[in-house]
Amino acid sequence: MSVDGPLAIAISGLQANALRASVAANNIVNQNTPDFKVGEVRTSSIVTAGSALGGVQAQVFETGFGTDDVDVAMEFSRLILAENAYRAAAATVRVAEEMARETVDIIA
Repeated sequence: MSVDGPLAIAISGLQANALRASVAANNIVNQNTPDFKVGEVRTSSIVTAGSALGGVQAQVFETGFGTDDVDVAMEFSRLILAENAYRAAAATVRVAEEMARETVDIIA
């Protein structure tokens, strides 16, 4: 089994959740900025036909205008969720790295 697939999936998760955290923080910081457009991250799965490989694609969409559209409690919840998902993806990267090292040790 190659670690490239799981590693690529985990890296796409890291990138998606870093974007989630960035957008949530941006919404909080700019909640009082005139004409601010609230952002929201939407993700979709990347599926490779005929294999278990894939990942996550994340895009930022504008969902509203002004301070009335920023729910600070919701944005902090999104930050917490992004942090937890980021940690999980980082753990997957660490495991893939360990698997690669063990494979090299076995071969060497």
